[in-house]
Amino acid sequence: MRPVNASDNARPASTLARAFEVLELLSVEHPLLRIEDVMSRLGYTRSTAYRYVKELCDAGLLAPSSGGMYALGPRIIELERMLVLTDPLYLAGRKVLPAVREPGSVLLLHNLYRDKVLCIYKEGPDTLEYKGQDIPVRRSRGMPFPLFRGAASLAMLAFFSPHRIRQTYLRSAEEIAQAGLGRNWEEFRRTLAAIRRNGYATSHSQITPNLAGVAVPIFQPGEKKVIGSLARAFPAELLTPEMERACLGRLSEAAALIAAEFVEAGSGA
Repeated sequence: MRPVNASDNARPASTLARAFEVLELLSVEHPLLRIEDVMSRLGYTRSTAYRYVKELCDAGLLAPSSGGMYALGPRIIELERMLVLTDPLYLAGRKVLPAVREPGSVLLLHNLYRDKVLCIYKEGPDTLEYKGQDIPVRRSRGMPFPLFRGAASLAMLAFFSPHRIRQTYLRSAEEIAQAGLGRNWEEFRRTLAAIRRNGYATSHSQITPNLAGVAVPIFQPGEKKVIGSLARAFPAELLTPEMERACLGRLSEAAALIAAEFVEAGSGA
């Protein structure tokens, strides 16, 4: 096979995608933006920046703030409530996970969009106590995480289609190398193949110090399509081969239950 080289991301072609680029400028660290921010960071003219901001405001996705700045709009709250009430994967997790969580650990359900992994449901406390030490669990609903770090992310990444895995490498070869998943295409491919053979992924203090995780993919029943991942997080000292095997069995059973509930919730039954 010929070597794979990283390539630059193409800019979005559609008007809708470009408008959503404006929303992606907002973050917890930068909750407000000005027209000048849109111009400088996205390279738009003033008139184009104004047009996209106005369209987002009209849709309720942005709202004017003070001093010529803009923040997320109230439509976001409406959409979040709709998700909580109707998202099939969230509803499936909320039904299954309270009955299967074990003391001293947290269960985390994840979904994916583009190259971001989102925690959509957490069953368990925000802090785990182990040998007198408090270990914060830095995952909660709506928190994005990189695709190349953490068991929950790798459990989905490894089960992408071959074409999607290759395209992911083309876009993100440097990030993949930094995450220790492979210095080149062949190493990356072998890393993911090993995860697929095992049927699960593990991580040790990648997201939170002193916290380990074991995660399995969730497949849509009857298909090979990955619809999410389920992870169990616990104190890192407890991560042993025996613990991995125990987690694999229990997580796989829970993932199958979630998949079945996902189909039922999605059918409106």
